[in-house]
Amino acid sequence: MGGVSSALDPARGRGAVSVPDGYTTPSFPSLYLPTLHDTTNQRGIFLYEAEAIWHFTLYWTLLLLGSLFLICSIYASLTIFINMTTYRDKPSDRNRNDPSLNKKKIARKRSKKPPLWPIFILPLISVVIASGISLISATVVGFALAAIYSAGGFSMSTWVPFLWALIQVLVLLISSYSTLTSIL
Repeated sequence: MGGVSSALDPARGRGAVSVPDGYTTPSFPSLYLPTLHDTTNQRGIFLYEAEAIWHFTLYWTLLLLGSLFLICSIYASLTIFINMTTYRDKPSDRNRNDPSLNKKKIARKRSKKPPLWPIFILPLISVVIASGISLISATVVGFALAAIYSAGGFSMSTWVPFLWALIQVLVLLISSYSTLTSIL
């Protein structure tokens, strides 16, 4: 097994992937429009190292999943805010004929407003949770992609980490519906 190498172990040689001389890792996002002519002549922006593949996958997953969680949490915060500020009948108006209600208790409960801090902290908490999910899933997917492409001897386009991040976000979104229907 003398000449076996992979992108996950750069100290053991270049492996089956022929890295061009003078190659530097492209900066994020480095997306390009591949054409048939460019892909035949291997002109374009490609990734070869496992660390670069993982970084691209992590950045795209953080960006896409973080934005999805942020949009959903802002929507939830607005819903909570609207719910807190909408007009409702006073309990005294609804139960005017009920002698068991104490007018002082009703007035005391009505004057106390709910706190607004959950509205502002909800987006922050959801982005932190999205970051944790992104870190775990992008690490697994990014290094799996690096191992597969290295074993096959392929160079990886910078579009591949983006597409796999999009797949992760869509799978998470689709899998949330089964939980939602079982709760309802």
